[in-house]
Parts: sequence; C-alpha cells; structure tokens
Amino acid sequence: MKESFVHQIQKRLTENSKLFLSDGIERLLNQDNGNEDYINPDLLSLTCTSFQISIELALKSLALERAGLKSILNKKYENHSLDELEDLFKNNNIKTSEFESVKNFVKSKGYITDLARGDFKVIEQFQIYRNRIVHFTYEFEEIDLYDMKYDLIYYLIQIIFKILLSNQHQDVKPSEFLAYSLKNGLHSQLTHYPPYIEAMERVSKENTDSVFKCIVCNNRTFSKFEEYCYCCNFITEDFKTIDCVHCKETKSVIYDNLNIELNKNSARGLCLNCDTDGMIYQCPVCEFAYDNEIEFEKYCTEGNCVNN
Repeated sequence: MKESFVHQIQKRLTENSKLFLSDGIERLLNQDNGNEDYINPDLLSLTCTSFQISIELALKSLALERAGLKSILNKKYENHSLDELEDLFKNNNIKTSEFESVKNFVKSKGYITDLARGDFKVIEQFQIYRNRIVHFTYEFEEIDLYDMKYDLIYYLIQIIFKILLSNQHQDVKPSEFLAYSLKNGLHSQLTHYPPYIEAMERVSKENTDSVFKCIVCNNRTFSKFEEYCYCCNFITEDFKTIDCVHCKETKSVIYDNLNIELNKNSARGLCLNCDTDGMIYQCPVCEFAYDNEIEFEKYCTEGNCVNN
C-alpha cells in the first residue's frame, strides 16, 4: 500500500514533466518557423516557463525514485510517518522542497552521471532567466531572441532528456525518447524544425565517427556504425548496406532487400554519403551484393554464383 502511494506520486511527477515538456515544444513548433529570424518574446517566455517546470518535476521524480519521498519534501515533514504523509497528500496539504534544494541534492548524489558540472551551470542560468521572465519585465536584446530558440532545443536534448531518463535508461537516444514520450505528431514536427535539426547534427557528430544523410528525414544525422538516425529515429533493420564504388565509403549504400527476389534479385540503392544511386544485385545463392551498373563483369550474375 505504502509503496503504491509513493510510486503514484513518482509516476505523476514524471508524467507531468513530460506534459509540460510537450506543451513547450508544441507551442514552439506551432508558432515559430525555425528560420533565421527572431522568436516572439511572448512565445519565448511561455516556452521557457514550460521547460523550467518540466525540469523541476523531472528532478523531483528522480530524487523520489532514488532516495524516497522525504527527499523532496520540506524539512517540517521529517518526523511524519508515511501514513500521515499519505493523508496530507490526499487532502492536497503536502508541500515539496524548493527547486534549488532538490537540484543540489540530486547533484550531490551524482544520480545523473552523464550530466557534467557545466550542465548544472546551464540549469542554474536557465533558472535565473526563467525567474526574470516570470517575476519581472525582461528586456530582450535582438540577439537573445534569435539565440534562445536554439538554446531551448539544446536545453531540451542535453539537460531535460537526461534527467527524465536517469541512469537506468542511458542507452536510449534523444530522438527515440522524444518519439515515445511526446504527444502524437510532435516528434515528426521536430524533425523539420531547423534548430532541432542543427542540434541533432551536433549530437550525432559527437557520438559517432561517420555521419550520413538519412533516407527518411534527409538530414545528415544518420550514424553508420549505430545504423540509426539521431534526428528521426530511423533504423536500418529492414535494409542492407554495401560499400560505395563512387566515393569509396564503406557500408554507405543502402538498399531494401526484403523482397528483392521478386524483382530478379535487384533493387535501387543510394549512397548516404555521396548521394549517388545505382542498381544493386544481390546473389540469391551467396547473398553477395554489388552495383551491377558498374561492376557487373566481376561478380555473380543471374544463374551464376562465382562463390559457389
């Protein structure tokens, strides 16, 4: 019973964090075109507020999950029993600690190992910025109105995302998380939003040596070694790749071999590195594949497998 009560609070904190995150993203996507112009100050203020609430709830959810309910409550509740806390909760009379206290607690415990010291500094700066917006009339410089929409996306990917996932799910990538966590259609919209694309280009280059153009979203965010697009979440499990004879890049030509035998063992292929296409032949016997518009004299042909 008690575990169920605490788990209920933790789940609600997480879901509400995602709710405010979706709210900020949806507002941003629907009211800003993402091009190289300035963002509306009112839109910036509201989006910043939604993101800040999201991170506050995410940190409290994480602290509760790792250290128990009292880790996110005011000290006046230290001597309360769980039964008493449950009664207070049901009557809407329970109060959580201030954001600063919970943030410092999570930081001191090292609950999020992939958040660097500099990331916590970004959180603190964002908190100050948000407070100025809410409590005072903030005078924006024009450069702020341009840079901040890019900073918001960075904050989403590099900060809020990592806190929501915590240490237990660090193998999940940003785009994968957003695809399954946001309201319907929001992630797809993000893949066409220039600040998000730019951010994912940086993230993909930071995490993998070879980055190609994705055949789904057309952004240069596809990791050759992970076979995964950081921007749109495309994976190549239903496709095969071979080396490109034009640019000499390894495993860069992608083709669909799912029903290739129905088309005389041939399919169009596209190099994700140099954007050159060709006709790929895959031998039905040894399954070796090559561009038969260029290399047809070297390898297997229909009815003749050179490796058999």
